[in-house]
This record gives sequence, structure tokens and C-alpha cells, in this order.
Amino acid sequence: MEGHIADVYAKAGGQAKLGLPTAQPEKVGDGVAQAFANDAVYWSPSTGAHLIQGEILRVYKADGGPAGALGFPTADEAETAGGPGAAHGGWTSEFQHGTITWLNQGDGTFKETVTKK
Repeated sequence: MEGHIADVYAKAGGQAKLGLPTAQPEKVGDGVAQAFANDAVYWSPSTGAHLIQGEILRVYKADGGPAGALGFPTADEAETAGGPGAAHGGWTSEFQHGTITWLNQGDGTFKETVTKK
């Protein structure tokens, strides 16, 4: 595991939280993608290393991951608008060329939104 990715892995809880790596690190453009059993960490020289998880990770991969239109993540996934328990709250992740949100629709169901810059 590469240095920057190893740092994020350890900070996020390591094997207990993310699980073991499921493949070798994958070179993507000028960066690296590292998949774990539960989540993934992406690193590039211009964005640093960031954890993407859960449904946002699913949507990100479906959109092509770092090789897709969104590019690499620029921040770790974060709770937004009061978190997933609040109406219209949930999670958000920022990327080089857009944002993915996974928000509570107010009735306990969630929906993703991909906004491209």
C-alpha cells in the first residue's frame, strides 16, 4: 500500500473499518486507486488521498471513477445538512469536476445526485 493511501487507511480505521485490500493498487492517469473490502482510497499529486465509501462509491464507480468525468476526489466524504437522519441531509463528496450527494428525501429513502462542474 502506498504512503498517502496507507495514511488515509490507518486514519479511517484500517482493516477493522475498510477491510483488507481486494487488489493491487491501480494506476489511473497520474494517480492511484486502491480498493478495499468495504471502501476505496484514491490519490493523485494534485488532489491528495481521499476515502470514498458506500453509495457514493457505487455511483462514482458507475460514472467511471477517477478516469471518468468527475476525476479524482478533492476531499473525504462528509456528512451534510444535518447528516443522514435529517430530511434532505446525508453525505457529499467533492471531486475535481463535480460533486456526488446521497441525500435523505425526507421520508427515509435516499437518492444520489451527480453535479458536474
